Order: sequence, then structure tokens, then C-alpha cells
Amino acid sequence: MAPIVIEDGDAIAWDSETDVVVVGFGGAGASAALQARESGVKVILLDRFGGGGTTAYSGGVIYAGATRFQKEAGFDDRVEDMLDYLRIEVGDVVRPETLERFCEGSAADVDWLIGHGVRYSGEAYLDKITYPPEGKFLYYSGNEKSPAYVARAKPSPRGHRAVGAGFGGAHYIAALRRSIAEAGIATMLHTRANRLICDPQGRVLGIEVVALHPSQHARQQALYGRVSPYVPHNHGRTERALRAMRAMEERHGTTLRLRARGGVVLSTGGFAYSRDLIDRHDSAFARHYDATHRLSTMGNDGSGLEMGLSAGGAAGRMDSLYIARNIAPPEALLEGIIVNRAGDRFVPEDAYVSMIGGEIAKQPDGDAWLIVNGRSFRQSIWEALTCGWQRFKYFGVPMLANYVLGGTRRGGDAAALARRIGIDPAALSAAIERHDLDIAEGRPDAVGKTEVLRRPLGKGALYAVNMCMSNRHALTKFMTLGGLRVDEDSGEVLREDGAAIPGLYAAGMAAVGLHSNGYISGLSIADGVFSGRRAGRHAARAAQARNERRPAKVA
Repeated sequence: MAPIVIEDGDAIAWDSETDVVVVGFGGAGASAALQARESGVKVILLDRFGGGGTTAYSGGVIYAGATRFQKEAGFDDRVEDMLDYLRIEVGDVVRPETLERFCEGSAADVDWLIGHGVRYSGEAYLDKITYPPEGKFLYYSGNEKSPAYVARAKPSPRGHRAVGAGFGGAHYIAALRRSIAEAGIATMLHTRANRLICDPQGRVLGIEVVALHPSQHARQQALYGRVSPYVPHNHGRTERALRAMRAMEERHGTTLRLRARGGVVLSTGGFAYSRDLIDRHDSAFARHYDATHRLSTMGNDGSGLEMGLSAGGAAGRMDSLYIARNIAPPEALLEGIIVNRAGDRFVPEDAYVSMIGGEIAKQPDGDAWLIVNGRSFRQSIWEALTCGWQRFKYFGVPMLANYVLGGTRRGGDAAALARRIGIDPAALSAAIERHDLDIAEGRPDAVGKTEVLRRPLGKGALYAVNMCMSNRHALTKFMTLGGLRVDEDSGEVLREDGAAIPGLYAAGMAAVGLHSNGYISGLSIADGVFSGRRAGRHAARAAQARNERRPAKVA
């Protein structure tokens, strides 16, 4: 929706006035609001739902280096080592000096979070894992230990999981929520951002919102809770809930205008819930949209992005997606090999989940199979059933469901298996022979799998686990990584010509940032703190400058 344009911000009646308005109460929004408040200004933090966003459902991992917790675990990580690694992962999506500033300040960001009640620990889990088991809070959360990366950057575990049972995101957000209340930050929950309010020159003066009547808050939150991102295959339920919420807002909502003297910060997440935006920027992936699992909450509908674009902002990296395909746990599956329709291996099986998923999406028709021998297959079932309740629920159950419902096939040998999954028998047989011969003769793995995980497949019966993008039971998790382009020193939203839009900021997954080239666990929360604090700090300074210029009121 196009912004409201007014000639003079002092000439209209605002329903509320403050220094900074933050739109979206997830990790980035909470960081922006707290930093702005610490900088000495008044803040309103609003959210369409009850607050927490996708961060509340996340693993609660922050990527950071040279921290006290690494030292406790016996790792002497250096900023330079972290920088060497992230240069590979982050690439040129941000300026070199921005990446350096992030790495140099990441330990201080962890300390800042500790000051707001988030707890961390040096209890480390050092084997390859997607998410650490209970009681372990420091781990290798990316590709640090993969041979191709070790050759270029000294590895250290940099994934810091918030302390608490289960996924850490709920504990992370709970701590920030308490700190926000203690700081006296005004919150407007169950309030939908509608459109920006600008002057004729394009400066953002405030925002129009629709506040849901308190009598409807519990009902709306119940609808929100029914479409948890933990629950797969929820597209239809989500669309029904969103329609009901929109009708509720239209019937029971009150339109308000909020003035923001320093600026509006958009921290509204990505656009995984916008099929239109996905199709516009990645039509090949959009063909599999209904078979995927959106790793986001309903607030990630692109509305904040569209709001920024309506004010003249530019978007970037819109075709960059996090496409995750879990293999381990169960760890026994890492002994297998992933092949495409041609029977070729194309990705290290122990790579980070988004590298595996992203590479599968690039194969013809998004087709791929994980080939394992009988011993590994049986061991994976045992591991899935005995890995503990939390890991069983989030990793064991999806894998076992895929075994039963996703088209897993068995063959007495490679040729028989190939015929069952539609691969040329000679091609699959040759791939397995090459794999086993390389191990027997001591050659490095052809696609770069870590040495300790290599096992020969052998000559007996083999299984093919369906990893195709079209297989809804393979549980392809995804979220979007692109967003509004921002000034990397201030967080202000940029126009196509590179000029900043005064009074408009973006942070977290709503903006192009550290996460936008490719994702590793912990980088989203880390970027949310980094970019959120940046936007909050700059918006606070802008508010203070404008307040100093305001004429004194006559008594």
C-alpha cells in the first residue's frame, strides 16, 4: 500500500508520538528497540501477533567468535580465524569492512545479550550435528570442519546456543521480553503495520497501524499457535488462519497513526509466506512450494519488504533462499552418498543442511537420492528411536516418516536399486565402485566429505532414501534470505540510486545482511543483533538531533 503523504508532521493529530517505532518483535526488532532505549530515546515496539516472531521458534543459536565460552571449552578462537571462515560463507554480500566490524564485535554482542538475561555455556558438542543434544550449548554450526573449509580457515565451534531445555529460541526471546518490559519500552502487540507516513520529499515521519481490540487478542493468538513452524504440511491451515485474522482485523481493528521522530525500523522478517514473491524471484523453486516446509512464522509474509519498496526502497538478493535438507541425526546416514538422476555425487554428505538442500534444488527437476547400505540403514533406525525425546521429535520422526511414506526403495545390488529409482544402472554402479575404491586406495573423497565419516557401501543390499524436492515427506525446510538494501553504516533503507531514505531503517531478515549469501546456523540471530543494534542506535541519534531542533513549547 502506498504511503500516506502529508505536508507537515506538526499540522496533523497523531494518535501517539515517540522517537523510534520498531515494527516486528522478533530477535532483530527486540535488539533495535533495546539499543534505541539504551541510547536515551522513547520507543514503541509493535507486532502483528503476540511477539517473539520466528526467533522464538528457532534453535536460539548466535554465531560468534573469540568468546569467553569458547575459552572455557579449550578453544583459542581469534577474530582473524572467524573472519577467514566467514569470508567464504558471507562472500561479497556486505562490504569487507562491515564483515570485519561484525567479527570484531561478535563477542561483545554476546556479552550485551548476557546483560539482557540470555544465558550461554561452554559445554561443547564437537561431532558433526545439525543441533546439539541436551546439555550441550557450543558446537560447530556451519561447515567449519569440512575439508575444503579447513584448508582456508582454522575451525572453531562458534554456534552458541541459549541455555535451556529444548530449542533455545524460546529462552532467548523470553529473556529479551523481560528486559524490554524492565526498560519501559512501550509495546503494541496484536497491531498490524499498515502503511508508512511520509512528507513530500520522501522522509518517513511515522506509520499507520491497525490495532486489534483486546477482546480478540486471545483468539488471534490461538490461531497463530495452530500453525507453528514446527508442524509440517501446514499450508492449507495457515492460509485459513490468515484469512480469519484479516477478517478479524477488519471487523475489530482501530486505525492509528504513530509519529516516529527518529525513524521507523522494519524488522518484519522475510517473505516465505508470500507465494507471489517466491514465484517472481525463483520460479523453479516455486514449483515445489506446496511440498516444502516454511521455516518461518506467519509474520514473514513480505509485508515489511513491500512497505519499504512503497517508500522508494530497493531490494536485493531476492532469489537467495535457505533450502535445508537434514541428514543427521541419525548420524549413520552420513555414511551414505547422495546422487542425482545421472547417478553422480554433487555435494558432501556432511555439509551444512542448507548447502545440501541448495545443491539438491539445483539438480535436474530437484531430484536426488541418499544411497546407504543395509547396516547403515538399520543403524539409522536405531539411532532415530533412541536419540532422546527432543531429537526424536524434530529429527527422528521426520526421517522415519520419510522412510515409510516418501518412497524409500531397496535393491539387492546397485543395478537393481537403480532400476527401482529410475537411474541408469551402469551409472549408479560406477559411482558406488568409485566411492569404495577411493576409500580402499586412500584417495581423498571426490566431493570433499570428512575422512572420519567415509565408509564403503559394499556389495550387498542397498537402500535409496528419497531426497527429491517434489517429495513432501522429505521435509524440505526453507526461508528467504533477501530483503531491503540498507546503508551498512546506519541501517537506513536505500533507494535504487544508493541514496538513503531519511527516517526508514531495516534490520534482520527484512534486510540484506550477513545471512543473505548463504545461511549457517546462528548467523540469522547474530545478524539480527548486529543490524538491529545498528538501526536502533542510528535512529536514536536522528531522534535526538530532531528533538534538539524542535522549538520550545510556550507555557
